[in-house]
Amino acid sequence: MYKCSFVSSLIYLTERCVTNCDDETISSSIVASLPNINRLVLCFIIRFLQIFCKPEIIRVTKMDMNNLAMVWAPNFLRCPSNEPKIIFENTRKEMTFVRTLLNSFDTEFMEGVK
Repeated sequence: MYKCSFVSSLIYLTERCVTNCDDETISSSIVASLPNINRLVLCFIIRFLQIFCKPEIIRVTKMDMNNLAMVWAPNFLRCPSNEPKIIFENTRKEMTFVRTLLNSFDTEFMEGVK
């Protein structure tokens, strides 16, 4: 029973991320709703990736925000469907969600955390 409830909440969370992928306010509230340790890990990674979104870094790495979102989205979100069409549609929205966090999520409170 616990596992089913846990899986249901993950599916609900993924659906919220995909449905509101380009809404900065809702994306931030989704992150805020995560359990503390998960929120801190996500914020740390987003803060780290935001450093790589600076123009001087992009010139060296050739990895802009879109490329970083494409690479990292599957690590943050996983489509619960087995339907290829739905997975394909969600992939772009998952990338948009990560790009929204990279572009607008305030991670300043993570400054100095190692």
